[in-house]
Amino acid sequence: MVWGCLIVGLILFLIARFSVKGKGKYGEDRIYDILQKVDGYKATLPNCYLPKGNGETAEVDLIFLHESGIYVFESKNYSGWIFGSENQKYWTQCFSDRRGGTKKYKFYNPLWQNDTHIRVLQKILRDKNVNIYSYIVFGNDCTLKDVRLSQSNYYVIQRRELLKSVLENAMYYGRVLSNEDIDNLYRMLLPYTEVSPEEKETHNRNIQEKYRM
Repeated sequence: MVWGCLIVGLILFLIARFSVKGKGKYGEDRIYDILQKVDGYKATLPNCYLPKGNGETAEVDLIFLHESGIYVFESKNYSGWIFGSENQKYWTQCFSDRRGGTKKYKFYNPLWQNDTHIRVLQKILRDKNVNIYSYIVFGNDCTLKDVRLSQSNYYVIQRRELLKSVLENAMYYGRVLSNEDIDNLYRMLLPYTEVSPEEKETHNRNIQEKYRM
């Protein structure tokens, strides 16, 4: 009986873990597909593990190199209602409990998360003047109920809005990177996508310990 309960518990744990990872991968893949529709010279780098210089890494879901600048994407393929602001350490995901109440879950501010990614990227590039845009992309099944922003360099959108937002941004800023610039950036960043399973596991463990609430 005990062994049976342990086995069932292990199965449920694995299902939950891989379903969450699967949803995250689905969101990143959809972002990748959408960005291929953006005209202009471009290159895409998914899952970049950038060294922070302290033995840790920052995992960027996707970096999009485009003639209008560098786009840094954090994918949040969440459902429910989303509440948060750029000044809050944790944002809130809410669901109806089907009894007139709500269930709430906290997650680390994705804007702060992406700010860290961008600072590490700037350090690697040794250039803080290049146009870098921070995009937080939520899935289409959620509702951005109360997300308050004051800075214009933050983009918090649903996936259905992504293509329109990037096209408008590219039109507004115009061409700031040459084809040669993009090729050089791609060659510089490509090695950070080629990491071992052990390095990925170490990164995941560090993140879980750092942001455990």
